[in-house]
Amino acid sequence: MVLEGNALYRNAVTAGALGFVTFGWDAGVLGGVLQTPSFLEAVGYPNTTITSMITSAFLLASWLGCIIITIFGMKMGRKNWIIAGEVVQIIGTIISATSYSYGQLIAGRVFIGVGNGFCTSLIPVYVAEMAISVPKRGAAVNLMICSAAGGIALAYWVDFGMTFASGQAVWRFPVAFQVLWSLVTIAFLLPNPDTPRYYYATSQEAEGDATLARLYAKPLADRDVARSKSDILASIELEKVATAELRLKDFFYDTSDLQAARRIRTGVILVGIGYMIGTDMIYYYLSTIFQSYIGLPAKVASAMSAVATTVLTITNFLGVTFMEKFGRRTWLIAGAIGQTLFMAIFTGLMSSPGAKTGAAAASMLFGWIAVFGPTWGPVPYVYASEVMPLRYRHIGFALSVSAQWLSAFLTTFAGPIAIADTSVGWKTWIWFLVFNIIAGPYVYFCCPETRGRTLEEVDLIFMSDRLHNTSAAKQLEHTASLSSRSSDDVEQAEAAIPKDEKTSD
Repeated sequence: MVLEGNALYRNAVTAGALGFVTFGWDAGVLGGVLQTPSFLEAVGYPNTTITSMITSAFLLASWLGCIIITIFGMKMGRKNWIIAGEVVQIIGTIISATSYSYGQLIAGRVFIGVGNGFCTSLIPVYVAEMAISVPKRGAAVNLMICSAAGGIALAYWVDFGMTFASGQAVWRFPVAFQVLWSLVTIAFLLPNPDTPRYYYATSQEAEGDATLARLYAKPLADRDVARSKSDILASIELEKVATAELRLKDFFYDTSDLQAARRIRTGVILVGIGYMIGTDMIYYYLSTIFQSYIGLPAKVASAMSAVATTVLTITNFLGVTFMEKFGRRTWLIAGAIGQTLFMAIFTGLMSSPGAKTGAAAASMLFGWIAVFGPTWGPVPYVYASEVMPLRYRHIGFALSVSAQWLSAFLTTFAGPIAIADTSVGWKTWIWFLVFNIIAGPYVYFCCPETRGRTLEEVDLIFMSDRLHNTSAAKQLEHTASLSSRSSDDVEQAEAAIPKDEKTSD
């Protein structure tokens, strides 16, 4: 049976969500087994530096996967790269689960990371580009991050359950289980086409027409389908006219007609900040933080880690439910304020170790996670997938995610080493506090609002005056007149564009 309409889009979202469960599982599964005797025995009782290498190799390899997508992303399409990513992850998982040395485990984690880079670069793009409903788009991309949180939580719960087992299965079974998530992701994605925007951008008009008609479950001649096609083609035409090539200088000060470089820069910095606030340091080492730094018993630390990641999943779902109630900027600024408060108190408590302060620090960590869940967890992904121009969307989003992996690598590799150094110790958390503090101002001054616009209408926010008189711009403006928007959205979008960086002729 050929899927179409809502059934086709649900299948695309389900495939993407399962792909991000895979990402979450990979990100969380080692965190719960790093301190188990069977794991330590299998990999030769690694010191802190080697343990950091084991966990962070996945992150650096994910960055490499993103860079590959920026270079070759248009060659195979969104769908085929995602499938390739899952296959590479399966290979890496087999290598990891059969490891009897930390070298082999690191090699396996590199394969997993490269595949993960393919998937995390293109799954949100795929889901966003398959959306024909603007309100559903943000929630659907948000659901990807929620699914990643669910994958982390599931991994920690399985890790906790395996603490009651014995032998090598304690860590090998959770690691090997990732293969199932990859296989199910492939099974859901195979019946789907690629996105209509990808087909049109690569001059595959017949395939684009067929996919667009399937998504609307209407003939191509239908008014809604024809208008959507016209908008996509108009956006492509604008980009051809306005943006010949990305110029290096535009990444610093962009005066081009559609500000492609500025839009990429905005997404890269936003996602990078989102992972310099302590995200991966917390989730990769939850059990270690609870056990070694806060002083909880091993089984209690494992259970607390599972509960904490469950809190993350629940709050992520709240974000999915209410994503469109507030603007992207509102979610991010409010989240930055809340996270800063919890991180500041947590850092202060970590400076005075003890049973009572440890318990209080754990509660602050839970508070930070609850605020992060619906705000800085998913919204940078949603925003970065929306703000990029179509021609460079695979490059812009892949570079944004690559900033995530570089930030995550830096924090997960250097963080534990710094904390273990008695001359640094708790002061490491000040680094993360600083980025929590600067997150809000960055969004306020640099990120225009994108809520309520189609992906093509986002071009209008950044378009120079010269382009507004073109037929392509007028095609987009017919569905994006300011009178149909809420005044808050318009004012926020305009206010967030610095006057001296608005494009000039």
